[in-house]
Amino acid sequence: MNTPVLDTQTGYQQIAFEDYNGTEEFIPEDAVRELLRYAVKCTASDVFLTDEADHVSVRMRQMGRVRLIQKLPRGAGRRLQNHFRAVSGADVTDQMKPVEGRNMVQIDDARWIDIRINAMPSVFGQDLAIRLFGRSDDLVQIDGLGYFPAEKEAVKELLDCPGGLILVSGPTGSGKTNSLYAFLKHLNRGDRKIHTLEEPVEYLVSGIVQTQINVKAGIDFSTLLPAVLRHAPDVIMIGEIRDARTAEVAVRAGGSGQLVLASIHSQTGVGAIQTMRAYGVNSHFLAGSLVGVVGQRLIRRLCAKCSTAIDASDYPNIHFSIRSFTPSNYRPSFYYPGSCDECIDGYDQLTCIPEIIKIDPKLRRAIADDQSTDRLQEIAMANGTVPLAISSQLRAALGVTTIEEIIRVLPDYEAFPTT
Repeated sequence: MNTPVLDTQTGYQQIAFEDYNGTEEFIPEDAVRELLRYAVKCTASDVFLTDEADHVSVRMRQMGRVRLIQKLPRGAGRRLQNHFRAVSGADVTDQMKPVEGRNMVQIDDARWIDIRINAMPSVFGQDLAIRLFGRSDDLVQIDGLGYFPAEKEAVKELLDCPGGLILVSGPTGSGKTNSLYAFLKHLNRGDRKIHTLEEPVEYLVSGIVQTQINVKAGIDFSTLLPAVLRHAPDVIMIGEIRDARTAEVAVRAGGSGQLVLASIHSQTGVGAIQTMRAYGVNSHFLAGSLVGVVGQRLIRRLCAKCSTAIDASDYPNIHFSIRSFTPSNYRPSFYYPGSCDECIDGYDQLTCIPEIIKIDPKLRRAIADDQSTDRLQEIAMANGTVPLAISSQLRAALGVTTIEEIIRVLPDYEAFPTT
């Protein structure tokens, strides 16, 4: 194993694995540690080992984007895949069906990393996905999510509610789980009994009772949630609402005095309300239980050391829709990524774009009356909700990110509204 080198064709960092042709020594244990050390250094969230026609590709997801890191000879690549399966407790012998596993792996004398693997067959062999988890003390707090001050206070106001349902919504990869853990960390002050139902448990948090779902054993969210309620919790976190029974029990728990936090897939904040309706939840129960929705996306944050601002004051309609949110002396600007040793393509980390909806009496009545999603959005905005399009454009205007990044994350986003 060698140190990472730069691929002159792609510009990407690579790990220079020794070639393996069946006779040269290749030690999978060392390769796993080297690969995981490099992934941690790159703050990667996932590693993918994929069989191709004549090699095994190694890719990593960094800040939401997948990069090719290395192409391994098939022999070395498959031994690496099998070793990952073995150390995570997954079946090594049967590669014709999906398998999963999880374990802690020591990457050096002082560091361990928690990995979860999922493998499935592909045309040329298999695709192995390795999810990396940090330690519970690495969990971000609300202050680290990237909220503006007013957004932070709005979320904390929701979390201060003694009971009710708070939904965190967004598509896959929008950081919902990270936000839920940040909310739990804010609530975990020792004066409340907190239970979580997760699939899987991603971080172990001291002071919280965490239960892992096991669908194969018949233990799912809808089975465990009624049992948790008998343990008199103050706060319940549901990893994801994904069926009608879980949605119904979550609403009833929120309406009976517990503070319930749950993630749900939807494109917008009010879209989460529509998803709950689609699960068959009674609108009157939903209106009585729901106290707030936090819709969100993750975007890459510009590196402050190398980004460039371009004055756009000569274009009077640029950023028209956000002028009420910017300082009086604000001059419209574009920002562009640069390049330096402390960032990747001009971006240094992921940050959150939130859309925070507080359920006020008018919105509560509209939910109970089954009013349309468009009407719910109008009422929410009249009550102070800043929609994702405006929230993201504000971040572009203030140099947090770029318009190109927003368009990548919100493909239907209209970059510069003029009316």
